[in-house]
Amino acid sequence: MIESVSLGSQIMQQSTGGRPSSPTQSLTTSQRNTISATLEKYDSGNLSSEDATAIVEAFKSAGIKPSDELQEAMGAQGFDAAEVGSLAGVGGGMPPPPPPPTKEEESAVSSLLDTLLSIDEDEDDSTYGSTFNEVMEYTSRILNLNDSSKNQVMDMLDKYSSNDSGYSQEAVSNIIKNSLNQILSDENNYNRISFYG
Repeated sequence: MIESVSLGSQIMQQSTGGRPSSPTQSLTTSQRNTISATLEKYDSGNLSSEDATAIVEAFKSAGIKPSDELQEAMGAQGFDAAEVGSLAGVGGGMPPPPPPPTKEEESAVSSLLDTLLSIDEDEDDSTYGSTFNEVMEYTSRILNLNDSSKNQVMDMLDKYSSNDSGYSQEAVSNIIKNSLNQILSDENNYNRISFYG
């Protein structure tokens, strides 16, 4: 099922010019009517590639972008959005997985984190110090963020990596940890491989 959902994501993104959908998009009444009217013309059990192409084009013309609501609306009428996209020939298989982070990227992130999360040895409260495992966990999670969120984290790390921040090392460590926990806990900040981005 996940594979067909992933395939549908690529297909629907390609049908909208490669733009990922907005997860917060809501279908208007007019768009819902267009979906119903379009799908009523076809038999979901006997769909040709020409039919599927016409459906995809009708949705594209109406400004209907991939969303959970579109998938649900199509499903309510007996249509599998991934199958429609596949028959329309807009896909071509599973999207490739995102490239693994380079060793340089991983090293740069972990080095920055190690520097920013460590407390100077002359400070006596070692509870603020970071462990190797903590740095590696943060690094792994940062590398799995979507590009926008990853850039946000890297900008923050760069900002606090200069000694000009005016904060103590302990304060910088706390700011970084709190900010990272907030960013890393939001599931919308990660790359998704799903039907509607």
